Amino acid sequence: MHFPTRRTVSALIACLGLAAASRSAGAEFPPSNTIVPPCIPLVGTSGNVPDHGAGSFQVIVRDLANNPVVGARVYVDLSGCPDLHMCADQLDPTLNVDCANMVVSKLSGAAGIAEFTLLGGSNGSGNAVELLGAGKVFVNGVLLGFPTVSAFDLDGRNGVGINDLSVWLTDFGTVGNPPFGRSDFDCSGSVGVNDLSLWLTAFGSGAQVQSCGGTCP
Repeated sequence: MHFPTRRTVSALIACLGLAAASRSAGAEFPPSNTIVPPCIPLVGTSGNVPDHGAGSFQVIVRDLANNPVVGARVYVDLSGCPDLHMCADQLDPTLNVDCANMVVSKLSGAAGIAEFTLLGGSNGSGNAVELLGAGKVFVNGVLLGFPTVSAFDLDGRNGVGINDLSVWLTDFGTVGNPPFGRSDFDCSGSVGVNDLSLWLTAFGSGAQVQSCGGTCP
């Protein structure tokens, strides 16, 4: 009969500890309590001021007892959106930008709220590949949501302008009308007339006349 060595027992205890910690972390911020938006828009700027009106969204972090959590690290991961890009400068000093991994993060503040306005755009007509739920939101490393990510600046140049309308119409008219996330502004799960209305509102506001000065590689 072979008895486990002290090293084997120590390794087993360490593994069990890691598993328990992982389960504890996952339970710390249950998805039923933490509020993650179903959709995230990328917006442009005017005079280097982000269009908060069109782009602001919140992640509200709550614990098991449904109490707000201050100081939790909230990550927004766009690595699954290859037809989108983020601006290298997000014009938000409270935001940590990891360009290499297409991830931004910040700490939750009062009432457990982390508020974002993300700057970015897309890559032009005929290049849409991202469908619904391509974004990811993590809290302290725990995956809590898969938002759809859209972009008003669909060609990634010269702010929100008439060429972006052409790109949107291409997405809308694609055979089979696949739900390209970049053009689903109303979070309906499809690309339709109401999305066009929201794009026209963004265009008419004049709040997104600038594209990224530099994009994440």
